[in-house]
Amino acid sequence: MANILKKAVSGLLEKMLTSATVADVRAWQPATMYEVDVYLPTINMEKWDSIKRLKCKVDDLQYRDYTPASWNPQTHMCTMYIEAGHNGAGGRWVKQLKSGDQLLFGAAHAAQLPAQEGSVLCLGDGSALGHFLALKQLTDRSVNPIEAGIFLHDPYQIPISLKIENPDFEWIMHPESASLNALLSWCGQRDINSYTSVYIAGNIPMVTGLRKQLRAMPGLRAKIYAHGFWS
Repeated sequence: MANILKKAVSGLLEKMLTSATVADVRAWQPATMYEVDVYLPTINMEKWDSIKRLKCKVDDLQYRDYTPASWNPQTHMCTMYIEAGHNGAGGRWVKQLKSGDQLLFGAAHAAQLPAQEGSVLCLGDGSALGHFLALKQLTDRSVNPIEAGIFLHDPYQIPISLKIENPDFEWIMHPESASLNALLSWCGQRDINSYTSVYIAGNIPMVTGLRKQLRAMPGLRAKIYAHGFWS
């Protein structure tokens, strides 16, 4: 009876979702970070004015939110970065994803852009990469220059093109360190009071802890935007 009910609920939810096509999947080395190109023919990307999230079906009654990191409104293509180092439903799903697969998704909560002019500091782990790249694509860097520190659990071979296109991103590789401590240390090398906005994104416990630590810093005037993700 439980399985029948579960199947019925899953079918009802799927009717509320939109179908997209996976165009390509590229794995970084070591293979726990994936770039997924998705064709979204029904989405008008020209109207995007916030950091969008796609609620993707990754298993029966299992959904994970992923951010289109870059997109082309003319071709209806977008790229998502999905970290699969943890044994979660999303990680297991992306590891078996391949070109030509159908992807079911719905709209998820979108994140705001900076409310005021000034420098933006981004702090996150590998799961936040798409979030920060989307923020960069949506903002005018002459108005909101961005500096990002991204903690990586694995010693990835980061694509050269990604490094060249994002010199304002610093990759923090300390596999033996906790992301919270590593990001706090990196943040401590900067004048935190020079930023008007701080974006924190990634693993939920890290995001919660880092936000608490930043709020306790004397003189912090920046607005903090925090977004936690499940694996």
